[in-house]
Amino acid sequence: MSSRPDEARNAPTPPPSRDIRTVNEAAERMLDDLDLSELSKRTYRHGLNALIRFLHISRQNDAAAEALAPCPLEWISEETLYAFNRWLREAYPDPHTRPEVGAQPSRTGRTYLVAARRLMNWLDLQGLLPPGVSYDRMVRRIDQGRGSRRAGYQQRKVDPEVMRVLTHYLRQPLPEKRGARRLSLLRNRALMALLYDTGMRISEALALTREDVLDGRAHRIRLTITKNRKPRTVFLSEETQQLIKDYVKEREDGAYAPLFASHGRGKGGAITPGHAWLIVKKAAEAEGLYANTSPHSLRHRRAQDLLDEGMPLEWVAALLGHEHPDTTRIVYAWETEEERLADMIATYGLTPSQAQSRRIAGQKGEKE
Repeated sequence: MSSRPDEARNAPTPPPSRDIRTVNEAAERMLDDLDLSELSKRTYRHGLNALIRFLHISRQNDAAAEALAPCPLEWISEETLYAFNRWLREAYPDPHTRPEVGAQPSRTGRTYLVAARRLMNWLDLQGLLPPGVSYDRMVRRIDQGRGSRRAGYQQRKVDPEVMRVLTHYLRQPLPEKRGARRLSLLRNRALMALLYDTGMRISEALALTREDVLDGRAHRIRLTITKNRKPRTVFLSEETQQLIKDYVKEREDGAYAPLFASHGRGKGGAITPGHAWLIVKKAAEAEGLYANTSPHSLRHRRAQDLLDEGMPLEWVAALLGHEHPDTTRIVYAWETEEERLADMIATYGLTPSQAQSRRIAGQKGEKE
């Protein structure tokens, strides 16, 4: 009993908050301060690590993102939470969101945003937010963005050259030495091809096992884990089948292993939606594509290409797993319809000078 005061006096004194210089340090200090279960702290830590990755990705430093390198507190702005929330909607999409509502983060994404908000609030209470940055305004910025999304579905343009995310990985030479780098490149090639070929959602693709595709021998896949919980069939081209075969033949796991596996941290498990997002984003940035390019862009491109080739809308809807063709029309077909309208105008329309010339010619004809 008498030793406890001495133990308390000899216990290490935690460093003052003012010594914190990075988001990484702040995250660990906040987790130490929170009265949470170990499980909750572990979940929050995953969310705060996602925030750190996002801060690096937004500065186009993927290597630092993967390494969770230190992020200076000066990187935080009043747009940080809003931008992080938008990133979560892409990296951790909710598969059950209705298209007319717009992309929303999954439960995991929402939890990660809560962790980020708690960190910003903690920094505010500690007086560690950069000068001029207000936590209240950060939160109001998120709410403002939510309000604008409720107004209706906002069509997002997809880069017409989005297939370059696939050719980007096809052009990269395979390392001669077998290992994680070689397997990751083979995986990225197969994943990009499958997303385009089948028009799958990323959550559906990442739920596949090697058995589902028969290690690349299957020409069709029966999907059972879908957004609307209704099974549907998708089809693989021979090219995509071969890319899958090339990938799985070098792996040492079994038939029930995830088709798209991690070969670094979390080795053997399926890659996360955030990891898939990073794979696409890295290729898109290297190819100079639109900043909003994501795994879903390949699904969008496939739908539009099929519509452009004349495939009936209701069959494109069946391939994509839409319950109603109207969803396909609203979300995917509008660009195709615009192009057809533009072609009609180019065929039948007159330029202003042509219209004026025809009008003058008509007036002359009337006088004669």
